[in-house]
This record gives sequence, structure tokens and C-alpha cells, in this order.
Amino acid sequence: MIITKNQEEFCYSGFNPDCEGEQLCDLNDAGEERPWRAKRLATELLAMVYDSVDDAKANRLRGCATQLGFAVLDGGKKRLKEANFCRVRLCPMCTWRRSLKVYGQARQIIDTLDDYCFVFATLTIKNVKGEDLSEAIDSLFSAWNRFYRKTRIVRAWRGGMRTLEVTHNVNPASRDYDTYHPHLHILAAVRKSYFRGRDYISQADYTDMWRDAAQLSYTPVVHVEKCKSTTSAALAECCKYAVKDTDYILPDDWDLSIDTVRTLNSALHGRRLVSWFGVFADARKNLKLDDAENGNLVSVDGNDETADVAQEMIYYAWCGGYSQYRRRREF
Repeated sequence: MIITKNQEEFCYSGFNPDCEGEQLCDLNDAGEERPWRAKRLATELLAMVYDSVDDAKANRLRGCATQLGFAVLDGGKKRLKEANFCRVRLCPMCTWRRSLKVYGQARQIIDTLDDYCFVFATLTIKNVKGEDLSEAIDSLFSAWNRFYRKTRIVRAWRGGMRTLEVTHNVNPASRDYDTYHPHLHILAAVRKSYFRGRDYISQADYTDMWRDAAQLSYTPVVHVEKCKSTTSAALAECCKYAVKDTDYILPDDWDLSIDTVRTLNSALHGRRLVSWFGVFADARKNLKLDDAENGNLVSVDGNDETADVAQEMIYYAWCGGYSQYRRRREF
């Protein structure tokens, strides 16, 4: 899809004479409306924050997802086929799409691993100040490299996925106000005999091994649990956003928003937030999945209907005056 300079200017100004059609309604498989409008509004707010942090990224954010093209399938269901995403790391729109993509890929991988069951682990360190966040993430990743190479972990965990999450305490009443909590989530595949065999690792042993790997002088919070009959809850936790936009877009405290975005923009720059190892990495290769972080953000769920089942293509443009996506006239 080609977007002309004039069309972009119309979208940014809140006036677009080509999108006077019906409002976008895009439902997921559960019949729930996808949050296109909410993510676009949050992206506009972030662009305003980035005006004080990075002009180039602010401009990219303003152009994110201003044009959407959907294939209309049998039954009227829409399937996104074209979009212009900005790919800024903190963009609420793009992080939402990446989260869906990581979840979709992880789901496909797990469906191939019939011979395994799964454990979900959270490995933490203490909160840190903003100026210490980048160094803390470096230390966290180094600790992870030491941890998953430990003999007992190598023997017990046959593979898995590891994701980074950073939470920001924005509660003024908290003693940890305006500090950051980087931590890791891991979904690991284990043999079905793990929970009754000699490879089993207790919660206390996991904690001791993580404390040693992270070279900590205190006992960290470590939580490890068996995934029940479904891995959906653990997957949702692993695949959620690295940082929630409500942790850095704070309309009631603009100065804190700017400081937080500046901190996260620097600390997360160039990071691999998701990694795969062991049987998960092997399955990704066999499935020929593209990069979950830097790959295509249009097709995110692994369900790519062929073009011949589409009844038609329809296009929507973001109209700032309406704060809505409206169907646009064809050019």
C-alpha cells in the first residue's frame, strides 16, 4: 500500500476527507474487539513524550498504523493484510503486535512438543533506580547465561523461551516509587517423568541456583510452578509486553513520563527481549518461523489465509478529528 505525503498530513492534522466511512470493528476469535483505537491513542500520547526525547522516533510514532488494509473472509471476518507500523521499541501499537506474534509462535511450537510438559519460572532481582537500569539488565542476562548452563538445569530443562519484563513503580505512596524491576519469565519444557524422577528441582534449590548465578548477597524472589493442563496462562505471562505503556505514559505527570521514556529508551535499546533455546529453538527452525521481535507485524498468529478465500479488501485510515479508524474511500 502506497501512502502519499498528502494523505499522511491529513491523518496527522485530524482531517482526512477520504475516510468518512464506517468505523472500524475488528473482532478476534473470541468475539472481542481488537484494541486498535486504544493502541493508536496511546501511541499518539507517546509521540508527544518523544518530542522531548527523540524527534525522529516521535515522527515515526505519529505515522504508525495510520493505514490498515483488511481482507474480508467468509462470514465477514477481517484479516489484517497491510499496515504501516513504526517499530519503535516502546510503541504501544507495535508492542501489542509483537506480543501477539510471540504468543502465536510459542503456541505453534508447543503444539509440536507432545513428549513434554512444562514449568513456568520467574527469576528476579531487587528494584533499581533509573540510572542503574541498563547495568541491571546486563547483569540479569549474564546471570541467566550462568543459570541455564548449570548441570541440573541442562539435565532438567530440555528447552524453552525466555522473556524480559521491566515494571516501573509509579505509586507515589510506595517506598519503591520511581524504581524499576527487571526480571525474567521462562517457560521450560521438561520430560514427563520430571516431577517424579531424579531430575526434579525443588523451589528452594531453584532459588539457591539463581542466587548463585546472579551473584547476589540476598535471597531473591524465585517462583517456579508446574503448568497445569493448559499452558495458556504461563504463555500469556511470558508473551506480554516487556513494559506496559501505563508504566511510562503518565498523563498526570508529564515530567515523569519524559524521564521514564528516556530511561527505557536507552536501557532497552538493541536488546533481545525474547530468546528460545533447546527444543523450542529446534521447533522454531523446523516451522520456519520469522523473527518474533524484528519480523513481520502484520501476520502475527500463524493463521495466514490465502488470498483466494478473501471476498474483498477494505481499507481504514486513522482520523484524528474523530479519534477513530474510519473506512476510507478507494483511490
